[in-house]
Amino acid sequence: MKVSTILASLFALLLSPAVLAGQNVLSFRLIDPPSEAEAGENLVVVLRADIEPGWHLYSMDLPSGGPIPTTVQVVENAAFVAGGPPIEPEPIPWFDPNFNMQTNYHEHEADFQIPVRVKSDAPNGLASLELRIRFMACDDRSCLPPQTRSVSTEVLVSGGGPAVPGSAEVRPEAAAEPAPVEDAGSGLPAGTFPYIWFSMTMGALALLTPCVYPLIPITVSYFTKREAQTRSRAVFEAALYSLGIIATFSLLGFALTFLLGAGGISQLASSPAVNLLIFAIFAIFALSLFGVLELRVPNSWLNAVNRKSTQTGGVLGIFLMALTFSLTSFTCTVPFVGTVMVAALHGDVLWAMLGVTAFATIFAFPFFLLAIFPSMLKSLPKSGNWMNAMKITMGFLILAVSLKFLSNVDSVYQWELLTRPIFIALWLAIGLVTAVYLLGWIRFPHEPPSESVGTPRVLFAILFLAASLYLFRGLFGFGLGEVDAFLPSRHYGAVEAVGFAPDGERVVARGQWLSNFEEGLRVARAEDRPLFVDFTGYTCTNCRWMEANMFPDPGVQALFREYVLVKLYTDGPRPEHEENRRLKQERFATIALPYYALITPDDETIATFPGMTRDRNEFIEFLEKGVRWRETGTSVADLTRGG
Repeated sequence: MKVSTILASLFALLLSPAVLAGQNVLSFRLIDPPSEAEAGENLVVVLRADIEPGWHLYSMDLPSGGPIPTTVQVVENAAFVAGGPPIEPEPIPWFDPNFNMQTNYHEHEADFQIPVRVKSDAPNGLASLELRIRFMACDDRSCLPPQTRSVSTEVLVSGGGPAVPGSAEVRPEAAAEPAPVEDAGSGLPAGTFPYIWFSMTMGALALLTPCVYPLIPITVSYFTKREAQTRSRAVFEAALYSLGIIATFSLLGFALTFLLGAGGISQLASSPAVNLLIFAIFAIFALSLFGVLELRVPNSWLNAVNRKSTQTGGVLGIFLMALTFSLTSFTCTVPFVGTVMVAALHGDVLWAMLGVTAFATIFAFPFFLLAIFPSMLKSLPKSGNWMNAMKITMGFLILAVSLKFLSNVDSVYQWELLTRPIFIALWLAIGLVTAVYLLGWIRFPHEPPSESVGTPRVLFAILFLAASLYLFRGLFGFGLGEVDAFLPSRHYGAVEAVGFAPDGERVVARGQWLSNFEEGLRVARAEDRPLFVDFTGYTCTNCRWMEANMFPDPGVQALFREYVLVKLYTDGPRPEHEENRRLKQERFATIALPYYALITPDDETIATFPGMTRDRNEFIEFLEKGVRWRETGTSVADLTRGG
């Protein structure tokens, strides 16, 4: 079967109305709704949920990080407003294997009491009373996407203001029977198109994460080396590359999740073996661009598959490159992809597939354009000479990128060989050598006799010299902005002084990071300070960005002094790393990195902050929640309700 046929069948299945619409396992109706009411009167409306056998509706009170709790909202209009918080029947407590946490739910039938107040100035006449319900339904194996439903009824209001022009004084008997109102539109569950849009938006935002930057020269250099003969061939190969990225994000992500669990993708991205493999692939690829070695298939293989290779144009190689691309970018994209994969584990496989496919399509599109770019370069005059120089320059860039993956291995095993100064020195050396090459002072053996160095090469040489000077600042401890995301932590390999009291008890200074959650709780109780817990990773690029660019901010540092600081690595090979990983996954139901939590000395969660942000005010607002808890004595529940 052709690849195009398979892909068309897959997308037809994913986008079929039967899949997107889900199952109608829940319905809502009003029980004995009021037919008339006085202005200023308080009503209690009973909303009944009819639940199909085997399914359950989550309660209104759930811990954060799990399923979406049920909410019922009175739609405010000229006549009606909410009269108080809804009252739900006693839920059934249950440890939910879908989310690996304690939850509460309702089954079969549940009656919710909804207080409604008729406004004192409500106009006389018929008024629509509408309730809007947001809910999530699951069975023991799967969950349906969150949905929004509405139910409404007509109520005759009297004793209020003047009747609204055009409203009829109808007897209650003439009012229409209340009936459940499904979401209008195409018949898809509420939230389907917003969910797809959200997935696409996340794909676009993922392009701004630091892990993506090195993939630009890698993609360009790979397709430069392929040298497609025609524009149509270049477009075909670029399309295959993009489809390969989409397929590996979608299919490989599911396979890894089901084989390794919810944290499988994250663990794969931080695996020393995988990082070492990617380092080797990139290093060999760089040497190939330098002309030091030539990657060739044995002649016996070439003769056997000559005709097939002519037809496919090296399809397998393109898909392998797409696989390498996906593994490389997982470190930054795992906060979204991993969360969607967790949904897949809950049984929502096709729903999760839809989200990941939308995400990967947007994420892959710019690289489709980059893959075509080399064929556009070839149409320029005298492309042969400077194209060779561009390959070698790309080789230097890829060699620099490969060091990042070798650094990941070093960090996970804590060898302390590639510390921040050494890493900067290696990148500095590569930058200087690249500049010297572009100026024509050195030449590779396979290159033709050098001609005069043109203006473009001089300009690029100046660019590499400027980058080297910028890196030189880092050797003296200066911050390097966006570049810091790729470097080892400035504390990696540094000797930290540890203080002890006269009785031998360890002294924890303000601003000192602890590495054990239980120790952090002990110190927090002793000092009556909340905890700031940083779930991080040795190979997490976004974590390094936050540590280098957000944490040093004076406002953030001032707030950090109010906390007991705990840093928990989740991607290392030792038992404590597994324990940290389990703590995050079981307590917060997430595999995102970085992930920040504010916790009271009594081990209650004040607030959480998933992922990286470039908004200083947003992060400071998050940190201020713990300070407000301590200063005001407000309960965690009240603080959460207050924002």
